[in-house]
Amino acid sequence: MSRRNRKDRRERGEREVIPQRADELTAEWFTQILATGATVAEVRCEEIGVGVGFMGEVHRCHLTWEPLGGVGDAAALPASVIVKTPTQIPENFAVGDALRSYEREIVVYQKLRTTLGVPMPGYYHGAMDPDPAPWMQRPLFFLFDHLSIRGINWVISQFLKLSGKSKRRYVLVIEDFADARPPTQMLGGSLDDARRSLEVLAQFHAANWMRSDATQHYRHIFPVDTVPGVGQASYVRNRDEFVERFGPMLGEGMLERLDAIQERVPEICSSLAAEPWTLLHGDYRLDNVLFRPNGEIVVLDFQGLGSGRPAVDVAYFITTALTAEHRHEEEALLQSYHDALVAAGVSSYSFDELVCDGELAKELLAHRIVGSADVLDTSVAAASDTFMDVIQLRVLDWLN
Repeated sequence: MSRRNRKDRRERGEREVIPQRADELTAEWFTQILATGATVAEVRCEEIGVGVGFMGEVHRCHLTWEPLGGVGDAAALPASVIVKTPTQIPENFAVGDALRSYEREIVVYQKLRTTLGVPMPGYYHGAMDPDPAPWMQRPLFFLFDHLSIRGINWVISQFLKLSGKSKRRYVLVIEDFADARPPTQMLGGSLDDARRSLEVLAQFHAANWMRSDATQHYRHIFPVDTVPGVGQASYVRNRDEFVERFGPMLGEGMLERLDAIQERVPEICSSLAAEPWTLLHGDYRLDNVLFRPNGEIVVLDFQGLGSGRPAVDVAYFITTALTAEHRHEEEALLQSYHDALVAAGVSSYSFDELVCDGELAKELLAHRIVGSADVLDTSVAAASDTFMDVIQLRVLDWLN
């Protein structure tokens, strides 16, 4: 829907249609928002990515168009599109809403997509309700920077209760690549998939190296060292539950090492936010890349866009995509990434810096794994081999 149409609706006192469930993705709505001049006759939706995403639902919507009658180009009408809506799990929605994950991705597609230097799906439509409290970020960050860990945990609990009551709606409609091969995160990727994905990541980082204008387009692109006390508070809140669940599977000395990292979190975050920095994808893993038959790799899911040293993305990708059995291949993968970064024009970040930062990033990621337990209800937590279990243990194996 155009901005003018939205303005007309507001002036008439009408509420914009922002579907949140599959049954609300109607032919009439698609006809309106795609604005091709043709009419969608029928919609068939299927949910994809079940069990590997926590913040939202992803639907592939197959569109049947009414005959054009010789007017227009039928080949230009999409046979299917991807629609992203928030999760229906209240606890997860509260987190996604509070972190501005849904809002951030919509703004990325609306304002930054053509400037990020990485293949992304085409953008059709994005809509969200206005932010009911745009003033809240500054006082919250002030509290997080000055309260004790106990005080931070109290504020977080109250804030998530408020976010859980939010009625804010979000929807994003993007291009579907039906011909693409999605790697399987649970099984781990091949070394070739990992190498090619890291080369694309290097191109993204190089295109956004020390890019200071991004926050002019969207102010909620946060550096790695933003309110580190929140991570420390989350670790304290979840440590006992983590030990109870994974204790027998933790390697010798692992818990002591995690506790030592807890004390160093502000220092680690500060190091990983220092110059030279770049924009970070924030969730660069195998489930968020698509391999097309023409050799192109398309990058998905920009809900976590932030900034920091590039090793944060690199370490996250390697430790979640590959098992620690591939440890002997890590140097070669890092070299492939660094070669691609240099080839793209970055000369201010040495290979030795990448390796050193990568070790810090692994520590920070392992620490965050412990702290995330109570804010991600996958609704299948009782299963012994859930996606999160596999990823958590894979990350910890890399830390050993």
